[in-house]
Amino acid sequence: MVMKNSAWNKNNRREIRHTLGRYIALLVIIALGVGFFSGLKITKQAMLHTGETYVKESNMYDYRLLSTLGFTAEDIHYISNLEGVNVAAGAVNVDFITDFNDKDDVVLKAHSITDDLNQITLVKGRLPEADNECVVDSIYFKEDDLGKTITVSAKNEEDVKNGFIYQDYTIVGLCNSVNYMYLSDRGTTKLAGGSINAFLYIPEGGFQFDYYSEIYVTLDNNQSQIFSKDYEDTVSAMEQPLKDAIDYRADLRYQDIITEANKKIAEAQSDYDASSSEYLDEKKEAKDSLSDSKKRLEDAKTEINSNEKKLADSERTLAIKEKEYNSSLTAYNNSKKDFDTKKCEIQNTLNEKQQEITANRSKVTTGMEEIEKSGVLNQYSTLKESEDSLKAALSQISDPNSTDYQTYANQLKQVEEGLGVINQYQTLSETLKQIKVAQDTLDTSKKTADSEFKKSEKELTLAKTQLSTAKETLVNSKKQIADGKVALDQAKKAYSEALQKYKDGKEDTDSALTEGEKKLAEAKDKISDAKAEVASLDKPSTYVLDRTKNISYASFENDSSVVEGIAKIFPIFFFLVAALVCSTTMTRMVDEHRTQIGTLKALGYSNRSIAWKYISYSGSAAVLGCILGYFAGIRLFPYAIWQAYKMLYNIAEIKYVFNGGLALLTLMVSLLCSVGATYAACRTELSQMPAELMRPKSPKVGKRIFLERIPVLWQALSFLHKVSIRNILRYKKRLFMMILGTGGCTALLLAGLGLNDSISKIADDQFGSIMLFDYTISFLEAQSKEEMTDFRESTSDMLSECVFISFDTYEVTGTSRNQKVNVVASDDPDITNVIGLRLNGKTVPFPEDGYVAINDRLAETENLKIGDSMTITLDNIKTYTVVIGGIFKNYAHNYMFMSEATYEKVFGEECAYKTAFATTDSTDIYNISAKLMKDHGASSVVVTADTKNRVTNMMNSLNYIVWLVIACACALSFVVMYNLSNINITERNREIATIKVLGFYPKETYSYVFRENIVITLISTMFGLPAGILLHRFVMDQIKIESISFNIQIFPISYLYALIVTIGLTLIVNVILIRKINRINMAESLKSVE
Repeated sequence: MVMKNSAWNKNNRREIRHTLGRYIALLVIIALGVGFFSGLKITKQAMLHTGETYVKESNMYDYRLLSTLGFTAEDIHYISNLEGVNVAAGAVNVDFITDFNDKDDVVLKAHSITDDLNQITLVKGRLPEADNECVVDSIYFKEDDLGKTITVSAKNEEDVKNGFIYQDYTIVGLCNSVNYMYLSDRGTTKLAGGSINAFLYIPEGGFQFDYYSEIYVTLDNNQSQIFSKDYEDTVSAMEQPLKDAIDYRADLRYQDIITEANKKIAEAQSDYDASSSEYLDEKKEAKDSLSDSKKRLEDAKTEINSNEKKLADSERTLAIKEKEYNSSLTAYNNSKKDFDTKKCEIQNTLNEKQQEITANRSKVTTGMEEIEKSGVLNQYSTLKESEDSLKAALSQISDPNSTDYQTYANQLKQVEEGLGVINQYQTLSETLKQIKVAQDTLDTSKKTADSEFKKSEKELTLAKTQLSTAKETLVNSKKQIADGKVALDQAKKAYSEALQKYKDGKEDTDSALTEGEKKLAEAKDKISDAKAEVASLDKPSTYVLDRTKNISYASFENDSSVVEGIAKIFPIFFFLVAALVCSTTMTRMVDEHRTQIGTLKALGYSNRSIAWKYISYSGSAAVLGCILGYFAGIRLFPYAIWQAYKMLYNIAEIKYVFNGGLALLTLMVSLLCSVGATYAACRTELSQMPAELMRPKSPKVGKRIFLERIPVLWQALSFLHKVSIRNILRYKKRLFMMILGTGGCTALLLAGLGLNDSISKIADDQFGSIMLFDYTISFLEAQSKEEMTDFRESTSDMLSECVFISFDTYEVTGTSRNQKVNVVASDDPDITNVIGLRLNGKTVPFPEDGYVAINDRLAETENLKIGDSMTITLDNIKTYTVVIGGIFKNYAHNYMFMSEATYEKVFGEECAYKTAFATTDSTDIYNISAKLMKDHGASSVVVTADTKNRVTNMMNSLNYIVWLVIACACALSFVVMYNLSNINITERNREIATIKVLGFYPKETYSYVFRENIVITLISTMFGLPAGILLHRFVMDQIKIESISFNIQIFPISYLYALIVTIGLTLIVNVILIRKINRINMAESLKSVE
């Protein structure tokens, strides 16, 4: 056994000092491999631990319970007593519109403060102490807003305004909420632009409500790590019991509501029936009384009218008869004379018309007789057939200038003239018929005139007779008239008094009856409405939602999985390259010390002691490198990556974790690659005799290479080039290791650069070729066609395109976790000017009626294709089914496009055009945005450039990881190249010393050594670039971000960068190793074998 302070240990330590470069390279390679592997592997654990700490400290709910009927205090008590439930707390939330800091139509979600669950984290200020105080979202609101008031705008609907006790709430603090960890998402709403701008928390006493909106529940034994299978199993086990419980309570409440409503309806119906019966009795009594009065008045009126009429008739008749009697003969004679004159005039007129008809008949008859005599009428059939045959013959002749064509044309003209005469005959015949009709009409007029004349004669005779009769009764009537006048005046006075009394009574009665009928009708309508409302009241729908339905919680898991996706292959590949180079280093070191091992064996050292020298060398480097790399990795990588994700989440600083299993794994792998390879190499050498070990190995036998069999190429090479090529191919193991190490580093570099290429242009591609609009304009109310036209006309000087759309946000219910999708509906044909629907370079048409178009990432995650159906939901309550008619490329968020008819068919309601996509040719986009809101009625205007910046910022967070990978790949590449090149020079000391002795200049010596490195590097990149492509595709497939779709691509320049960096690192290594070549002692190296 060798003592601790013996010369043996000193020799081992001296070995480290003499080969310090190799030892440090070995340590750094292991540290890089372990650090990269452990850092990326543990980052997700650190992120989850950080999120878990925040979630548990805030006591976030495990389940959120919803019901369309809401919840009562009894429901909450019932849920809290369920087995497995730790805490159940009711909560209220209301979406409302406010105007704040000169911003109109800001949409906020107000939550009630729950003491036991979902505890808010105060950032500035204090918690509310009064019911009209609130704490607000620290992201949207600033410290300067403390003390300001939030007003529930009058624009809100009545049920929204009635949900608050106060109209104004004073801001007393800024806070963060565990329900809103994700900074860029505050949820969706039906108000204004469809998105919630911020949240606030108000004491429960600040709300006016009859029931709770939701119940938050935490479970017993829920201490498992978030997102873990244990946690999911614990939560899943309670889903059905909670569902059964709220279904039971909702059904009870439904029955109570129906029973109470029916009871109230029955009471109202009873009251109505009693009131109706009483009304009918009173109405009948009043009608009967009025009827009697009216009848008496009518009888009196009839008698008065009769007597008055008789009196007036008698007076009028007497006066008329006296006057008419004296003038009747004169009038009769004058009338007779007028009658005779008129009769003569009418007869003359009728005679003139008769003469005109006779003349016309003669002309027409003469014309027809001439045509009949010509004999043309008998030739009609022949002429018609000739016309058809001649037209057919002309259609067969293509040349209109030919003799045949002219002959047929002339014949056709003659035939058509004959047919024209026949047509003229038919016209005359029709005219003759009209003349006959005129004659009949004239005869009828004559008869009518004769009848009128006879009637007039009879009337004159009758008038004369009546005058004679009237005179005879004149004397008797005068006395009766005088007596009747006195009686009539008395009757009129009594009638007027009775009539006025009747009118007053009728008016009062009608008014009372009308009022009674109105009240009865209103009561009946209310009863009918109540019955209809009860009949139409749907059974309650209930929903049990776990944390994964919270977009912030789900997004945090999703984003932590991005790191996991990169960590699935990158660190392993990285570690394998480092481990392989480490193994190669120790194998070659043992091979270099072959002579020394033989000497030690000859001196009597045991195989165990000799092997320990090399195992302790590699083992100490592995242990130190592993410790350094592990602790640096688990601190550096989580910190660097978390700084990127802090731009997305409002969670505290990263919580570091120590994974003993991971540490042990990396230590074991490091020792296996170093100590294992060392032991294997030592075992091979120690199995030989000392005498054989002390003799140098025979040089590897040279072989003819393939190029030597091509004389034209081989003879064109210089001597040194031939030597370099032979050396490269002579040591195939060394060549393989160099290709594997350098090529692996090139693959890592290209994959890292490819990651950058795949995410760097997402914002430009999204908002440069897909979302082509500059503004998203929102209105408070849906716009009619006239209002849309007026808006376009009034903004035509600012906006080049303006397409109105219906915009809503729904959730997709599918195989993956629920995802949000923006539903856009429009029938404006110009929508393709503001939205570019394309896939694989081809235009995707806007979907037809009955179909929708969705983005490719949504189709991929939900495993959908054209023709499939998918389900979307609003507020986790209503579900709708749509049919896929097209799939298009999109990078940011999920979109679904459809026509107006499809929207109405799917959702059962008309499109509400509250949003418009618009473009402008102006560069002053923000000034136009302000004008649209100030002067043109827009409630909000989102500038696309701002959205682009947000997407760019999110992509920049991923760039932290990408550049970290690239930096580590460059570091590993440098160390690997340095180590392999250093070993190569060490192995060839005698060879390099020989060419120095032969008189090679320093530059020729460097070229002799480094030419092989450069050639092998170029060969390595030929293998490394394809490997990098495959590695990049695999890594991209592992990265899943819900709202982002990547364009998997590597730009041509990235291939060049990977090549330049690899070659550049090789050149740097060559420059560094020049000193090592210069320090080679020719004499010592040449006699080293001795």
